[in-house]
Amino acid sequence: MKKFIVSAVTLIHILLINLSMIMIVAMLLLVFVNVVLRYVFNSGIYWSEEVALVLEVWFIFLSLGLGVKYRLHFSINLANREKISASLNRALDILTDIIYIFIGAVMIIYGSKLVRFTMSSVMPATMLPAGILYLVLPLSGFVAIVEAVFHVFGFNMFDEKLEAYFSGQGIRIRDVLRS
Repeated sequence: MKKFIVSAVTLIHILLINLSMIMIVAMLLLVFVNVVLRYVFNSGIYWSEEVALVLEVWFIFLSLGLGVKYRLHFSINLANREKISASLNRALDILTDIIYIFIGAVMIIYGSKLVRFTMSSVMPATMLPAGILYLVLPLSGFVAIVEAVFHVFGFNMFDEKLEAYFSGQGIRIRDVLRS
């Protein structure tokens, strides 16, 4: 059962990372094309700034789970971790994970409220519901909680193979999930 859960979360993780990569590339291409159109042809894509904003927000918040997984967020070191005991190090790690879980819960609760509140209004250029912009908040809060819980319980997330997959070393997704 544990292996199935870890494999499912790893697959979701891979999908979110690939989606994040697609979003950042799409955002960059959209902004680039719009700049060229504006300065070379004196016209632009009227909805490009709005779509680029949505893509940027989604990219940032989808990447939050990766930050929790690899401890990439800003932190303050109050003590040299090498000079304190292993049990105190573990306690500090658990405290960090509790904070991540709390932040993820806040994102789920208040992000859901924000989505419901803004779903009835529309973005001016695209006429899409404004809630689409904030729909990523509960999703990324959930991913942050899952990553923090996995870290607390020491679940192996196949990091070496996952990193090899994303660095283009010829490893396929099914090889990552089989570990």
